[in-house]
This record gives sequence, structure tokens and C-alpha cells, in this order.
Amino acid sequence: MAIATEAVERVMAVESCTEPFIVSWNLTRLCNLGCGHCYLDAVQRRSEAADELGTGEALDVLGQLAELAPGAMLVLTGGEPLMRKDLPELVRRSAQLGLMPVIGSNGIMLDGKRAAGLRALGAAGVGISLDSATAGFHDRLRGLPGAWEGARRGMQAAREAGLAVLVQTTLFEENQHELAAIADIAGSTGAMALNFFFLVCVGRGVTQTDLTPAQYEETLSRIVRLQRERPHLMIRARCAPYLRRMLGLRGGEGVNSYAAWSSACLAGRSYLRITPQGLVTPCPYIPEVVGDVTTTPLREIWERHPLLMRLRTELPAGKCGTCDFRYSCGGCRARALARHGDVMAEDSNCPHVRPAGALPEAAPAMLARREGLTWEPAAEALLERMPAFIRGRVKARLEEYAASEAQRLITVDFMRAHRPPLRFPVHPSGNITGAQWPK
Repeated sequence: MAIATEAVERVMAVESCTEPFIVSWNLTRLCNLGCGHCYLDAVQRRSEAADELGTGEALDVLGQLAELAPGAMLVLTGGEPLMRKDLPELVRRSAQLGLMPVIGSNGIMLDGKRAAGLRALGAAGVGISLDSATAGFHDRLRGLPGAWEGARRGMQAAREAGLAVLVQTTLFEENQHELAAIADIAGSTGAMALNFFFLVCVGRGVTQTDLTPAQYEETLSRIVRLQRERPHLMIRARCAPYLRRMLGLRGGEGVNSYAAWSSACLAGRSYLRITPQGLVTPCPYIPEVVGDVTTTPLREIWERHPLLMRLRTELPAGKCGTCDFRYSCGGCRARALARHGDVMAEDSNCPHVRPAGALPEAAPAMLARREGLTWEPAAEALLERMPAFIRGRVKARLEEYAASEAQRLITVDFMRAHRPPLRFPVHPSGNITGAQWPK
């Protein structure tokens, strides 16, 4: 009976969003670099990428994505996506369908003309990899002299074209001391966000040395300090759900803090990945295939595959399943798979042990509707124009403000008075492509 009760609680605790709000699509394995940690095991010869989806197939997938996940952020990455000649067409169609296309690039091929063209077609931003504050380590890791300078030029081109810039840094033992210096570069470039990715040993990354659990804890502490020191730069830790545990935040807490941009593992719950061949996995670092969009409708894969259902309804095994932060954190499912061969195993990189006397975390209650609180139609319409991946958080934040101020009606003026400092660009269609509030 206890097991059945926990399963029911787990189902109820799954986020109210029933569709993915972030989709990562590796458009191609082709790449102009040879990064030693590449999870995709990218290639440089076109003959090795002959089995990838063609333009017609890719456009069909975009239609399925828009139907399954309206307003989702769509990360078009690779390999190097700029090596696909049809990238402009895919960006244009994504935007037309109401998705939020973001390009994941190494920046080398992104000049002013390409950046301006992508922006005009509806791209919202570009994520560019920068793994060091200086060229030495970055170029060595990426396998090409001049790669660091190319990344910096790409950031500048994107910024000048009006694209949001997201700096992406993969953390290793060799560069963990550079966090502040990389944040300084991101800030001086005018980047909207800096994402620190914790290495998951898959693809070519299996040969890399991961951080120790103690190094994880210290690095996460420094990331939190960086965010507090730089409130106008969104600084986030990826593949590190234990940050909520470090901050002592439970599910639903931290709406106005760093933790509002961090959450338990999203893989298979509100996040999916598509490979160049059209295979679907729960995330880029979980290579378990759950379907093929060329033979099975994407909605059917998302709603019915047993592995995705496990990720949404089962608690992890081992210490993660009995932890006092088992719902708020739950560990990284990709790291569990890489270390133990089971996506639902414990995440051994987390050193936390449930304190003596502490109980396993109870399933968080569904957010109750605020009694007597209503939205004026114009404010509700503005909320609907925001992309799915932030809409719920924006709504929760505004309703929290309204409740604290005894405000019963949320208006556009109320939204204007409580707008955050962080902004995304506005889509040419007029849709808001991020936390862009009325002026």
C-alpha cells in the first residue's frame, strides 16, 4: 500500500505542464571542431552524416513539435547547426509555428550577416560555447587554434544583430577556477545568460575526468555567489539539480530567487531531445531511444513510451528515492544512467546523506488557485504570448506578488510595475520570446 501511495503522490507531483516546454534538436552531426567531450560524437565528413533527416522530414517534425508543445523553446544545435544549408528555412518555419528557436553554436561561423539573417527569420537567441576566459584551454578542448576568438566574434555578431546571447560553459577540473572570469566576459559581452554545464560522461565525454562530489558542492556554491553578485546576468547550473537542496528550497519555493531558474531533472518530464536521424531520447545525455519520429507520431512517443512514464511516475532508487529532497532535487537521471546503467538509479555524485531523524520528502501539494484573484483579459493575453517554458513561473510570481499586496485583479499595469530586470528579444510576429514585459 505504501508503494502504491508513493506512486500516486509521484504522479500528482509531476509538473502541471503535460507537454515538453524545452526541446533540444541535434540537426546534424557535422561540425567544424573536434571537441573531446562531445556527447554526440560529431563528425567532419558529410558522408558520415548521410542518414540525417532531410528538409522535408525536418519540416514535418516541426509541425509535430508545434502541435505537441506550442510555444516551446526549440534549441537547434548539432554538431554545428550552421553547417546545415536549410537552417534558415527551419528557423523561419519554427517561428511561424509559434515555437521559440534558439541556435546552439560554437560561434565560429556566425558572422554579422548570418546573425542578422537569423534574427530576421525569427530566431530568439544563440547559445555559444566558451569554456575558458582565455584561448589556451578552450582551443585545446575544442581541437582548433582560434576557436576561442571565433566564439567571441560570434557572440559580438549575435549581440549586434539583436539576438539574445547565452554563454555555455562546460565545467572540468581544469576550468572550475575560472567561473568569475567567464562571468565577467559574459557580462561585458551583454549576454543574457551564462549556463554552467556539469559534464555527463557520455559520447566522447566518457574519456573525460568528471568533478568529484566535493568539487561539485564547492563549484555550485560559487555559482550561487556569482548570481548574487551579478543580478542582471542570469547564471544557471545545468545537470545539477542538487542546487535546490544546497539552498534548502523545496518544490514550489524560491520563486524570486536563483532557484526560480533551476529545478529537478526535467528529462522526459518537460524536456526531450531529437537526434539528427529523428530518434527521440529524454535528454541529450540520456542515449536511451524512446521512439523514431519517422515511424511514430511524436505525441504518441511522448505520451506512451514506458521509459518516459517511469521518469514521470517513479521515484529514483537508492538514497535519491528516500532523500529529504527527493522531489525537489531527485538527482540527475543522465548521471545515474552513466554511472549505474539505470536511469532510475541514485545519483552518486551527490554527497548528501539524509540527516538522522529527517523523513523522506513528501510529494509537494499542487499549487492552489488563489481565492478571489482574477486576471483582466489584456493581462491574460499578454501572459499567453510568453513562451511555455517561462509562462508558469511568471504567473506564479505575479500571483505571489498580488497575494502579498492584497491585489485581487492582475492588470497589464500591475505586470508593468513588477517586471523583472531580465529580458529576451521580441519575436517579429509580436510574440514575447522570454521575460519581456510591457514598458
